[in-house]
Amino acid sequence: MGTETSRSEVLREAAEEDARAVYEIGARCFSDAWREETVASDMAKPHSLYFVAEEEGKVLAYACYWFVADEAQLVNIGVLPEARRRGLAARLVEAGFAAARARGMASMYLEVRVSNLSAQALYRKYGFAVQALRRGVYDLPREDGYIMARSL
Repeated sequence: MGTETSRSEVLREAAEEDARAVYEIGARCFSDAWREETVASDMAKPHSLYFVAEEEGKVLAYACYWFVADEAQLVNIGVLPEARRRGLAARLVEAGFAAARARGMASMYLEVRVSNLSAQALYRKYGFAVQALRRGVYDLPREDGYIMARSL
């Protein structure tokens, strides 16, 4: 069951057949994107939950969450460049909060490139704060990442 994000966009839990679209969005958004096989394998794991935003059957954005013990992790969020600035990333974050709370999670964390200022602004809007710096954690290009977290 999906929820409307605008007149024609639907947000829903991803299905196995969405793995290719999720991979393709990741490949367009991230220089170090996961391979399609990695996405499909991760989608099948019991601790993983993916959401997609679609319009007229085309997946425009996705988010991947992991739930372990009482902690949620926003692992990946990607929005096609032509679908940005429509609130899709915000709705995917909100969906993750709802899923985490439903699973009894106490907190959520994420890792973000130091250079990704637009993502950091979104996360701060939702109450995430920098907790730590991981040096050289990203490849292509090599870059530091912030660990950001918030209570649920």
